Amino acid sequence: MTTNEQYHADPAISASHLKAVMQSPYHYWSRFLDPKRPTVEPSSAMRLGSLAHCAVLEPDELSKRYAIAPDRRSNAGKAAAAEMASNGIEAVTESDMALALNMADAVRQHPYAAALLADGKAEQSFWADDLATGLRIKARPDWYTGTTIVDLKTCSDASSGGFSRACATFAYNLQAQHYLNVCFAERFIFLAVEKTYPYAVGVYELDTAAMAAGKEQCRIGLQTISDCRAINEWPGYT
Repeated sequence: MTTNEQYHADPAISASHLKAVMQSPYHYWSRFLDPKRPTVEPSSAMRLGSLAHCAVLEPDELSKRYAIAPDRRSNAGKAAAAEMASNGIEAVTESDMALALNMADAVRQHPYAAALLADGKAEQSFWADDLATGLRIKARPDWYTGTTIVDLKTCSDASSGGFSRACATFAYNLQAQHYLNVCFAERFIFLAVEKTYPYAVGVYELDTAAMAAGKEQCRIGLQTISDCRAINEWPGYT
């Protein structure tokens, strides 16, 4: 089984690559190819998202990957924190752990969300070849049933209007189409859960127009990467 680290180290094109190159080829090169690019530490929001994903999709793994951070003001606390890190366990705050568990409970109590997660597997890695460009492409769905991909999003507003705005801001339609292209799945469904009480849940599938736009964005992004590789030039804004 491919680990998350192995997946991200593979140079195949992901949805994140395509989003970057749609901003500009220079952004893509700077983020993924520049040998002098700085190491980017995950933000607190990204860390919470990973914690919530584990609590919702892989609850049996939660205690193996995360633990409440000890009090580092004492020598004993510092030693405990160091031991956790050496064992590959990420220290999290008590409030973040409680939040992740509350979101997981809300998802399990939502009838449609629970049904989507009743069968399938989390965090599988897939690769394919883009026939038009010859580029290797990859995806790692949050949850995959063999026919349906479920993507978990933690957000501040899981209403249809709020999630629609997030789709536009973060190009979720590009992500959805890219994953379908790689995994040969039939459907891509978003499972959105709010990060504040009452942790409301929304389940959404993008319409035909949004997916058509995502398909066009994927095609443009892959062709741009292919063209820039051919001439080894990565222009920024004109």
